[in-house]
Order: sequence, then C-alpha cells, then structure tokens
Amino acid sequence: MSKWCVTPKPRPNADVKLICFPYAGGGVSVFYPWVDLLPDNVELNIIQLPGRGSHFSAEPIADMTSLVESLFSELAPILHSDYILFGHSLGSRIGFELIIRAIRAGLKPPLHFFASGSAGPQRKCFDRKVYELPDVDFIQELKDMKGTPAEILENKELIELHLPMLRSDFKVAGEYSYKGNVNIPSPVTVLFGKDDAISDEEIDMWGMYFSDFSRVECSGGHFFIDTHPHQVIAQLNLYFETQLATNAA
Repeated sequence: MSKWCVTPKPRPNADVKLICFPYAGGGVSVFYPWVDLLPDNVELNIIQLPGRGSHFSAEPIADMTSLVESLFSELAPILHSDYILFGHSLGSRIGFELIIRAIRAGLKPPLHFFASGSAGPQRKCFDRKVYELPDVDFIQELKDMKGTPAEILENKELIELHLPMLRSDFKVAGEYSYKGNVNIPSPVTVLFGKDDAISDEEIDMWGMYFSDFSRVECSGGHFFIDTHPHQVIAQLNLYFETQLATNAA
C-alpha cells in the first residue's frame, strides 16, 4: 500500500487484517516470518516507520502525536476493514494511540488489540532520557537491551546510518505517556515476558481503557517476541480459531 505498511502476502479475500507494530528500532523483519504461520483468512500488514527498510530515506519522526497523525493518514483505508492490532513495546503504545485516533475520526475500533511487552500507556518506558546519551553510551544501552541486531551494533558504518532512527524511536518511547481518559469498545490481551521487569500492576493498567482485559505470560524476557516467537503466534492463532469464528457468526 505504501512505504508505511508492508504486506508480505496480500490476501484480498481475507476475513481480517492483522496490523503489527514493531518495538523501538525494529522493522519489517520482526514480523515477516509470521506470514506463513497465520491462517489463510488473515492478511498480515507490518508497519514500517520512517528511517528503515524501504522507508529509509524518510526523516524519522520523534514525537508520538506527529507519528500517529502521519500513520493514520496512510492506514485509514485499512481501518475501514475488520482489523486486529498487535504491537510490541513501543509498538503497543503507537497502536493504542492509533486506535484513539481512529475512533476520533468515526472509524470502528479493532476487533481485538494485542499489547505485547509493555506496561500500561500511562507509564513512561524509561526513567531517563536514554536518547540524549553520547553515541558510545547510547550504543552500549542498545547492546544491554539486546533488541538491536549485533550486525548493526558491531558495524561502525551501519550503526552511524541507523543512529538517527534509533534515537528518534527512543525519544518517542521515552517522552510518551497517556494522560487522557478513553473507553475503547474492544478487548485487549497483554502478552508479557516471564523474565521482563514489568510488574503485574503495570500490566493490569491496560485494562483501564478497554472493554475486556486478559493477560498471557510468555517464556523469556522483554524481547520474547524474538526469542520465543512461536508462543506468540500460538496465542494469535488461538484467537483466530475461536474468537474470530465467533465474530464472523
């Protein structure tokens, strides 16, 4: 559809569109392997933010409001269909804000929202401005988080190319917190890593904004979506096999 949204295998007759938002610094590769693991009646759409992949030449956007506004203008055609959102970490927060923007525009909310690897949106991701650190310290932070590919972090030319995008993503993640009050008429399922630092209280905060709330513990740490992807796919496919069939009926 556009550089903002990559559809690995278009399925024009699909019953529902699954729209996936990667974590800070992430791109299409986070979700691309899912395409052959989902049912044939589900079309996978992967958000590709500016500054990466085929969207590399575009200037990264460093504030949530501008990012969501640009994203909404690109995704509006998809949001007229039945859709489900999945976001991991920063992607959960972008997805949450996109839902609010869609409702404000008079569009229907998602059939379901999967918020993965994130505390409730009223909590900031970081307690300090990681994105303002000098390059050496910022890169060390990325290494410690273990979410950025080593081939980028260990290659001087590659990391220099990607630093503007990474700093931009981490600025969005570091400055954003939701301060409003919204009632979204969709259920939310929160997936979290058993070894992640997110507390039960922070996980449960998501339930304040949705019509129904459930939580699923996954093996692994913050990046369980990378280290244990099949358990995430299993949860999605369980939904497609049960709830999606119920909605269709």
